[in-house]
Amino acid sequence: MTSDPTRPWTVLGTGAFARGLLRALAHHPGRLTTVHVVGRTPGRARDVAALAAGHAALSGTRVAFVPHSAGPSPADRLRPLLRAQRPALLVVCASPQSPGEARTRDSDWARLLRRAGFGATLPLQAELVRASVLACADASPGTQVVNACFPDLVNPALHGADLPVLCGLGNVATLATGVRAQLGVRDDSRLALLAHHAHLSAPEDPRAEAAGWLDGTPLTGLRDVLGEVRAMPRDFLNELGAHSAVPALHALTDPSASYAGHLPAPHGLPGGYPVRIEGTALGLRLPPGLSPAEAVAFHREREHLDGIGLGEDGLLRFTPDTHAVLRAYGADLPEAFHPTALPDLSRHLLDLRERLRRTSTSAAPEKENP
Repeated sequence: MTSDPTRPWTVLGTGAFARGLLRALAHHPGRLTTVHVVGRTPGRARDVAALAAGHAALSGTRVAFVPHSAGPSPADRLRPLLRAQRPALLVVCASPQSPGEARTRDSDWARLLRRAGFGATLPLQAELVRASVLACADASPGTQVVNACFPDLVNPALHGADLPVLCGLGNVATLATGVRAQLGVRDDSRLALLAHHAHLSAPEDPRAEAAGWLDGTPLTGLRDVLGEVRAMPRDFLNELGAHSAVPALHALTDPSASYAGHLPAPHGLPGGYPVRIEGTALGLRLPPGLSPAEAVAFHREREHLDGIGLGEDGLLRFTPDTHAVLRAYGADLPEAFHPTALPDLSRHLLDLRERLRRTSTSAAPEKENP
């Protein structure tokens, strides 16, 4: 990792999470000087960069936000942008599939998402992250990729295809911030939370719940505390996740900064963990008596909550229920596949989505996953 904290960063995306992250960067008194904001259209990128610049003016920081258009195919535009920018970090906050569509749209595609679970979109969540890693390797080898799109499983899947992603953002950090607020704990280093993306919703089986420790002691009543956090609207949780990311990102690029908090998928591990960053080096910060292998096993046992998991044999597997829903809606996808197959599966899902978005039926799904 670079030791120059003044090198620019690039943020790919202009959606809710990206906007929250940029606003938080504008208010953070770090040594960062320039953030490149990459959006699909010039107008969108310009407006989002201007909003962040306004926040920087309000807070008195000196971060400049520079807009760039990636066009309709960001993967094709990334290489020349990265070659010119040479950022320390490329933060991916964009994917072809919005997590909110299942909650806000009425189409057969939205019904598929509700019935199958978020894991059904893994190939779509991974595609732009995959392109970003390849673009960095080619055009800016010193740039590290950080992923905010389903990192709990996208990152380990890409690691399985020899495409390393440094870490993720959101999810476990979002929940940890909410838990600390509920408990009145100001110091993030006192809390250790093991939580997967799926834990943004309550699992039906309490035994599949997240696990937490406060000052090294197991937290009792965590499910009730998380219930208060989960009751918040998703856009509120998005804001917490975006703001919680900023101290970690600064610690990853500034040797004089440190961080003791939470991140998903550090170095490609599945799920979310308590972490520590010192001298830009990222490592786990587990409670006493819990080994890294046990923490990974904890998440392996809960990946199915999203409808997909990554086995020890390196294969991604849809759960039988998720695979059955995909097949019922016309998806010709294998139940198990290697991460190198993700690009082909992504193209297939995009074609299926185009067809299913045009249809709307009155039949309600038998069961909806949150």
